[in-house]
Amino acid sequence: MIEDVIGADARVSASAQLTTAVDAVRSYAPGAQLLEINGVSRADVDRLAAAGVLSAGLVEGWAPAQTREVHEQLAGASGALWFVLTQHRSPAEAARTTENAALGDRWAAGLVSGALLGAVAFAHLRRPGGLTVTATRHGDGWLVSGRLDWITSWGLADVLLLMAETPDGEVVQALLPASEGEGLMITGELPLAAMQGTSTVGAVLDRMPIGDGEVAHVLPKREWLAADALRTANAPPAVFGLTRVALNALLAASAQRQWASAAGLAARWRREFEDVRTRVYALVDDVVPSEAVAERVALRAQITKLAQDVTSALVTVQAGRAMLLSSPEQRWAREALFALVQAQTQVTREALIGAYSDR
Repeated sequence: MIEDVIGADARVSASAQLTTAVDAVRSYAPGAQLLEINGVSRADVDRLAAAGVLSAGLVEGWAPAQTREVHEQLAGASGALWFVLTQHRSPAEAARTTENAALGDRWAAGLVSGALLGAVAFAHLRRPGGLTVTATRHGDGWLVSGRLDWITSWGLADVLLLMAETPDGEVVQALLPASEGEGLMITGELPLAAMQGTSTVGAVLDRMPIGDGEVAHVLPKREWLAADALRTANAPPAVFGLTRVALNALLAASAQRQWASAAGLAARWRREFEDVRTRVYALVDDVVPSEAVAERVALRAQITKLAQDVTSALVTVQAGRAMLLSSPEQRWAREALFALVQAQTQVTREALIGAYSDR
């Protein structure tokens, strides 16, 4: 186990439930490469649900900083495991906030507790241009057509949160059983350079029927985009978790090899990491989401770029052994590439290009 020279954020308070969740997550770190090769299993999901990982931040008793620490630890232990479990939050939130009482009764308790696993399909809403997944009113429901490029956790998840856009600019959010059926055809698992163990598939929708009883929310797309822009402005805890574990490894490797220049670089990056994390989490906790948006986006770009730099330097320090699939260094480098595109919007993309341009 790599020594945690860089530990939890100062805002994290200790608790028994946090310790239980983090211990369960960290137990997966030694075998993370097998999760990527063999795939995250439902037994893995159920084990972490029993430790309270899936319900972190969804039930009472979890401080925001504690929930962030769980997600940092998840990303540091296994990117595949983190990505499967982070997809779960949106369906759980949709189920517990819907005004469709029957739908909430069907799904909310199981999703919040982790007894049920959720998956999502809404990245297409961020794409500029025309409609790609459309919902057309039909009787007591909707017909949905289009192509879904990404659905993670297929075959693991019980519930799919599917979002589609109407011709008059509304977003229909439906909670459905995560299985093939009328109008939904899975096109196969995607060969990914990172997060390969996440059971991520594509799908084609051809007049897929959704009843009003399956709809959690309908809202104007402009409102959805505005809320999404505020969410994605903040650097996600997962990028801090990945950078943290790789930076701890770089600090350890440069000290072991007595490599002064690498050690000096790692120490400088440690100070940058801790400063950015402190600033990001202070904005999240203490400032209303609609304020300091430009600063949030810039900080997200800064930590995402730092993840690339740290993981690349670690590969350099570890040399040829870092190229073995059994070594975590190459996996962290690939997961850092994933951070470049995950939850990406035009605004965050421009900020990241700007961060590279400022070199």
